[in-house]
Amino acid sequence: MSGKTKRLVAIAAAPLLLAAFAGCSSSVAGNSGADEKVTITFQEQFSDAESTQFAAQLKDFEKANPNITVKLIRDNDKSYYDKLTTQITAGKGPDIARVEPPRASQFIASGWALPLGDAAGSKDDYFPASLESVTKDGELYGVPVDLSALALYYRTDLFQAAGIENPPATWDEFKADAQKLTSGDAHGVGLFGGWGGFEFYPWLWQAGADVLNEDQTKAVFNSPDAVRALQLWVDLQASAMPAGMATATEDDLKGPFVSGSLAMMTSGPWMIPSMKAAGIDGKWAVAPLPEDKTAATVLGGLDLLVLKNTKHADEAKTFVAWLMQDSVQKEWASSLGYIPVKTSLYEDAVFKDDPYVSAFADVLKQARSRPTVPQAGDIDTALGTAVQAALSGTKSAQEALDEAVASSNKALQ
Repeated sequence: MSGKTKRLVAIAAAPLLLAAFAGCSSSVAGNSGADEKVTITFQEQFSDAESTQFAAQLKDFEKANPNITVKLIRDNDKSYYDKLTTQITAGKGPDIARVEPPRASQFIASGWALPLGDAAGSKDDYFPASLESVTKDGELYGVPVDLSALALYYRTDLFQAAGIENPPATWDEFKADAQKLTSGDAHGVGLFGGWGGFEFYPWLWQAGADVLNEDQTKAVFNSPDAVRALQLWVDLQASAMPAGMATATEDDLKGPFVSGSLAMMTSGPWMIPSMKAAGIDGKWAVAPLPEDKTAATVLGGLDLLVLKNTKHADEAKTFVAWLMQDSVQKEWASSLGYIPVKTSLYEDAVFKDDPYVSAFADVLKQARSRPTVPQAGDIDTALGTAVQAALSGTKSAQEALDEAVASSNKALQ
């Protein structure tokens, strides 16, 4: 919800890029011999900082594996997934792709990814929720390579000035604090719909609602609890949030949060580096989201898949195994200011001694994966449309969710 970062948003495509992408495909027939040099392609949507860091670390892999060259294909285009799907169905595409968890589920269900076997390491190395999107029949078809979850970012100085000692732990406390912190041009909280349904999933789960029924054949997120969750947002839009939250994104809230005119917002670990650089040290903190019937947050991030059309499956899996080593993951996360994807690294002093990173260790224990059915993308879109309609006032919470459920069930059928 990628983040972040923002990998959730990108620029528009040009037809020439599609042709170039096709030309980069690993389409050489035959398997490589022990001494034959091969090139594997890795399709991703890195930021500038990620590209620089990855290129530096990739030198270590290629030094240890001189017969394997990894070619990075950076494609921050809006039509990234459409192009990737077109290439795969045509029997082409990259050897390895970095995709959002709902897309990983779709690709795996469609038979477009290869099981990783030992290259993925042990399931115990990862947070359980992070493996839901890449597991099929008990076997790992991918690995999480970026991990995130939504948490509550709050201004400790504004809380103190308002006489609020702790971050809100419940919805009732959250609503009361948001109202108390709202005055004039200052607002208590910002919850936005510009990222579709991603930001809303935690609140739906906290209310006790489900997205799908137990056998995942029917959408059920128009239940009374789900409506109550969306109505919470609608009520806060009217009383404690800046105007225009229906289409706002995190970028619209970051400035007010830094300047002190917004007391609370939800974000992920991708926000930590920019907050550390914002000059407000000692004035902000991170906490789990407030709970209602239960505690919950949404898992974000990106997964890595070895695609079925690769001609170099062994080399691709060798690369995955290298990438997921603790030492490689530690250097990647610490250099970029990210949280680790591997649970063992939270005991490393580099991460354990950082209060913001360590706070996410608790947040991630509450994380849930979005639906992992093949139609997950359709459900995400429908839910996001409902949130925007309710926040903008064009539909009631009930009407908006009813329409979204009908759209989702049409896709599921």
